[in-house]
Amino acid sequence: MRIFKRIDTFLLKQFCTLFAGTFFICLFIFIMQFLWKWVDELIGKGLSLDVLGRFFFYASMTLVPASLPLAVLLASLITFGNLGERLELLAMKAVGIPLVRILRPILIFVVCITAGSFYFQNVIGPKSSKKLYALIYSIRQKSPELEIPEGVFYNDIPGYNLFVEKKDVERGMLYGIMIYNQGSNFDDTQVVLADSGRLQSTADQKYLQLTLYDGQRFRNMQNTGSAMDHATVPYMRETFKKEVDLIPFDASLNEMDANLFSNNAQAKDLKLLTLGIDSLIHLLDSTGRAQYAQYSYGFLAQTRLDGRKDSASIVASAQRDSLILDSVYAHLTPNQEARVARIALDRVTSGESQTAMMLDLSAYNNRSLRLHYVERHKKFTLSLACIIFFFIGAPLGAIIRKGGLGVPVVISVIIFILYYIINISGENLAKNGTWEIPFGAWLSTMALTPIAIWLTWKSNQDSAVFNIEAYQKIFKRILKRLHL
Repeated sequence: MRIFKRIDTFLLKQFCTLFAGTFFICLFIFIMQFLWKWVDELIGKGLSLDVLGRFFFYASMTLVPASLPLAVLLASLITFGNLGERLELLAMKAVGIPLVRILRPILIFVVCITAGSFYFQNVIGPKSSKKLYALIYSIRQKSPELEIPEGVFYNDIPGYNLFVEKKDVERGMLYGIMIYNQGSNFDDTQVVLADSGRLQSTADQKYLQLTLYDGQRFRNMQNTGSAMDHATVPYMRETFKKEVDLIPFDASLNEMDANLFSNNAQAKDLKLLTLGIDSLIHLLDSTGRAQYAQYSYGFLAQTRLDGRKDSASIVASAQRDSLILDSVYAHLTPNQEARVARIALDRVTSGESQTAMMLDLSAYNNRSLRLHYVERHKKFTLSLACIIFFFIGAPLGAIIRKGGLGVPVVISVIIFILYYIINISGENLAKNGTWEIPFGAWLSTMALTPIAIWLTWKSNQDSAVFNIEAYQKIFKRILKRLHL
């Protein structure tokens, strides 16, 4: 007996064709959303096609797990909507094939997609995330591409303010040039006026070659030597026909090492996340013990010196020491009292600063720990979302019996937006410490699983979920009973 029959092959062919199309559409949408987030960092940097290609490739590898659940939802809705609209689903049920049997071949395929999603998140995603973060940071540090405007001062060249009255794009010439070159201080300021010029990068992109024609240079002479200290002319003027200057300007892309971002939670697999969680827990415990030892040092030291362990003896010793200190302080001179008060205030201020620093460090480590926990849960929740969305999309498509890209797309977008809002809200509350981490990380799964079970049960029972007349009858019965 064959495991996959003709009906299974027919259903898989219908679903896989739609899934391939919807997956690339969803991935394209997520990439455009990601590009919109970083578009300000990319524009005006003169990036090569190789850099842009790697940027989109790394981004797409990290966005594949997020695209799979939406693709499964949309494909299952369209597939079973088409089957219901063409009465093929009704024919299968008429010959005695239950809905669970119809869903079985596609469910097996969706389970494989779930395993692939987990593999992407655990193996490919972390590596792509490290390289993507390194590339984005390198792009941020890259100097902008020169695009000198007309009629305004351009100050993107470090140490220079450049004014161009007119430029010829075809010939690459600049006309009516005015340059303010400020050196190490105000006294080194130079002003250059030129009739025309040309600005271009060197072959190694380490310098800008500025060629000026028919101009004058005005240089401040106040600090050029003792002989000029009492000169009546405060500046020197130079006239030139042609002058070539090299301006340090690194326009190349210096890529960072991707391993520098290995501590990021999104750049770790399950094994590294577990090790990171253990390290952070140990760090938080050691920080707490160090802070506890700092504040209880005097108290514990007195306890060890007295050789007593009962609390009553410790309190009595502390009270006795307090009385001794009060008596000693009463015999101090005014100068000694001021000195003691100053020392005590300095110690309190130092302790307060150190406490604030330890508090910030503990808060940072605690948030990093929560991020690691959430990221570890996310690898499972985002994978299981494929199965949950299948059990939402397939029964819903069988119920509404509408194929195509109209109604299924609208319903899919609404369901996914609901899932996205619940998921982001739960993760943020878990990261901030407002909710427990498992509850916040699994909130979207717990919210959509009952809906998936209910829709599957309704579709298997051939119940009219979206029959307005049925709801009107129920509403009329409730009003009639209330009236009686």
